[in-house]
Order: sequence, then C-alpha cells, then structure tokens
Amino acid sequence: MKDVLLTPDGDLFIDPATGDVVITDSVAQAIMIRLRWFWSEWRLGPKYGIPYREEILIKNPSKLRIRQIFREEIMSVEEVDDVVELSADVNQVTRVLSVRYKVIATDGEEHGGEVNFNA
Repeated sequence: MKDVLLTPDGDLFIDPATGDVVITDSVAQAIMIRLRWFWSEWRLGPKYGIPYREEILIKNPSKLRIRQIFREEIMSVEEVDDVVELSADVNQVTRVLSVRYKVIATDGEEHGGEVNFNA
C-alpha cells in the first residue's frame, strides 16, 4: 500500500534535499497509523479505529480483550500475514500504554515496532 512517508512522531516527512513529500510502502508505518487511530475519530470512517476510550483506557480493562483488539487491527493491514509477537502494557504510575509487536509481512519480511499512548 503506497502512502506518504511520516516521521516517527506522525508528521509529514519532507525530503530536506528536494522539499518534496516522499512515497513509501512501509508495513511498519501502515501498522503505526492503524494503532494510532481512535475509534470514530475519522468522520469519513466512523466505524474504523481502536476503541481506546471505550475498552482500553478504562479502569480495569480486560488484558485478553486488549490483545484481541490490537491483533485484529494489525491483521487488518493488507500486507500483514501473521502477528508473531504482541504485548500491550499499561504503566499505572506514568499512565502510558505501550504496544509492542512483531509481524510477518506477505513478502516474508519480519517487521516490529512500538507505539506509546499517554492515558
């Protein structure tokens, strides 16, 4: 899937040499976008996204349900063949949710990453 390249913070990457946007087909970026997408946040696709406020960033969430939600969202990326590792941990002191994953893409390559959210 072709998309514009984003920085690790999610901003649009502008090539410093040319001043142009860069096109990418990064599986890791596609997963990052999916994991940062809150449920009903996009008005053109209100049924898309992760139910952070409804099921994850709540008091005593189900850890099994959280893993299921993230696995389903990662698997919805067209280029992902399998999720081989997945963890979602909440630091109660700092109120940070950390999601770490490792996937096998349809091209056989292994990709991994981490996304953090402040609750």
